[in-house]
Amino acid sequence: MWQDLFSSNRLGIFTPIAPGEESSRNRTAFQRDYDRIIFSSPFRRLQTKTTVFPLPGNVFVHNRLTHSLEAASIGRSIGNSVGNALADTPDNREMPEIAKDFYRNQLGNVIAAACLAHDIGYPPFGRSGENAISQFFISHPQYKSGLSEAEWADLTNFESNANALRVMAHRFNGRREGGFCLTYTTLISMVKYPKASNANHSDKPSGKNYGVFQSEIDIFRSLSGIFNLKMFSENPMSFVRHPFAGLVEAADDISTNIIDLEDAHRLGIVDYTTVAGIFLELNIALKGGKHNERIQKGMSQVAEYDKNERLAYLRAITINNLISAVTEVFVSNRHSILEGRHEEKLIKGIVPEAKVVIDKLESLSSEKIYNHPSSIAVELAGNNVLTGLLSEFVPAVAGPETNFGKKLQKLIPLQYHYSGDNPYRKIQVALDFITGMTDEYAMDLFRKLRG
Repeated sequence: MWQDLFSSNRLGIFTPIAPGEESSRNRTAFQRDYDRIIFSSPFRRLQTKTTVFPLPGNVFVHNRLTHSLEAASIGRSIGNSVGNALADTPDNREMPEIAKDFYRNQLGNVIAAACLAHDIGYPPFGRSGENAISQFFISHPQYKSGLSEAEWADLTNFESNANALRVMAHRFNGRREGGFCLTYTTLISMVKYPKASNANHSDKPSGKNYGVFQSEIDIFRSLSGIFNLKMFSENPMSFVRHPFAGLVEAADDISTNIIDLEDAHRLGIVDYTTVAGIFLELNIALKGGKHNERIQKGMSQVAEYDKNERLAYLRAITINNLISAVTEVFVSNRHSILEGRHEEKLIKGIVPEAKVVIDKLESLSSEKIYNHPSSIAVELAGNNVLTGLLSEFVPAVAGPETNFGKKLQKLIPLQYHYSGDNPYRKIQVALDFITGMTDEYAMDLFRKLRG
């Protein structure tokens, strides 16, 4: 039932909050989640972490922080739109008023908060950093000693989605129980792939991505029990995705697809005519030919020579129409989504004509953007830097101890230290430290260690 999908209670805080208690305060629990994330150090460090393109020089393009903020803005709109629709559907007419109030007034805050945190687990250099970590352990099987197959799978298929849950929920040294003590609702909404790394790739939700390290398995099992998520597999762990996680994914998809294309134009990688043509084609597919007349009228008010401003106008309209389209997909499929039978991404469920344009956009991005020399340069640099740091810090924490290793350990902040004998946790000390670095800090430390 939709009224069973949210809770104001927080991870690590064991005093239950009475229904409606939060609404009498200046900020609701979910607004506080948003504030806790946006003021956190891990979020602030996203400012100097790349998405696709190198960190900006004279031309400003998006980094992880601006992407997360924009995804949160889109996510809030999607949450508000879906929440109002759910509260007004005939089958939810008997829903308690407190639940209707949540959907009308708070779902948007939940999705926005989860979007803020969705990339917080990325290492320096983004995807290339992920791949470097995975390849390092694949190439160094000696570190498998003492690890379970599932723990080894975490390392050889490192996943930023799982690391995001760890950053937000793990009790690092000096922190409270529950990490940032976010609400159960925001935490469960972050987990787009509710399964362990060793789950069968054919397990639902489909794909090789996963969202939970072995170190956070117990936390996620507790969350899944609170919301009565259907289990596909006990061991390896695999659950149905919480419905709100699909909304976070949709916001991320919209932001990534549209903004990467706009950035590519600003950098001269894709010409104006191509980008504007795709945006117009997508809008017409979503809203019909008459919508094109309104767009052209609006564009006529923007100076023809200011191509960036014209694309910004088109981008805003495109995002707005995609939010409406995603809302329609979610509401139309709400029963199968609630039951965990809807596997397709929401953005892939929009009208067929628009889906064709989205597919074309993604193909263009793969060909022109993600394989552009500047993107490849980031990938190669990230691989070299991350591999170099791992080759220094993993032996230092995994042992046996050497004088040089002891000195390296002194560079690792106390919040990450671990004094036990578990080899998996020892390696996580190095990974927690390295993945938390900004691109600039990682490059600087790599240079210093290499003299």
